[in-house]
Amino acid sequence: MKKTGILITLTLFFTLSFAQQPTLQTRKYQDPESTIILKELQKKLTSYSSISIDFTFRSEKNEKFIDEITGSTYLKGNKYMLKTQQQHIFCDGTNIWSYLPEQKEVTVSLYEEDDDDQMMNPLKIIQNYEKYYKSDFIREVMEKGTLIQVIDLTPLTASSYYKVRLILDKNKKQLMRFVVHEKDGLQYTYAVNKFEVNQNLSDSQFSFDTAKYPGVEVIDIR
Repeated sequence: MKKTGILITLTLFFTLSFAQQPTLQTRKYQDPESTIILKELQKKLTSYSSISIDFTFRSEKNEKFIDEITGSTYLKGNKYMLKTQQQHIFCDGTNIWSYLPEQKEVTVSLYEEDDDDQMMNPLKIIQNYEKYYKSDFIREVMEKGTLIQVIDLTPLTASSYYKVRLILDKNKKQLMRFVVHEKDGLQYTYAVNKFEVNQNLSDSQFSFDTAKYPGVEVIDIR
């Protein structure tokens, strides 16, 4: 999966989590414990009016370091904004602006929730994950003074990745890390460094204002 696609995936993981309340059911592919934990996580996320996250995105292959990116994500309903040194992504729920600071170039496209080329369909992961993934509660253990819960999501159909691992803070009911394991040995880790909720985020923050970027080239593919 492309780095940008992974970042959008992880951003939308939160976006769709608190944009609407999912209905989770225990099916033959889900163990009861993982279902209860995920349902509690979704209930808490849907209670927030907005979420702000400072994160570190790390990629490695066969346990060898490749790259590391730090950035911030801001979420409000179906709107989101992601900022790293290399790229800024804005989404107002209808359009997506992908801005490359070094190239002074922004590409505008339509936002589509079911675009699997851009993301691992977070709608399936969050709202209807039980239809597409086998969920397993792996363990509960102390990690640096924090009681964590580990849940694995395994795709039921052929995919480039074989597992998505969620590492949760049990007491806070908060995601600490999100790890994607690819079949070719690649591993992507999205670690939450700072998590803030219910901030006063204006809708204008989620749209790209060309007036603030003099000389930017706009590529509109809508």
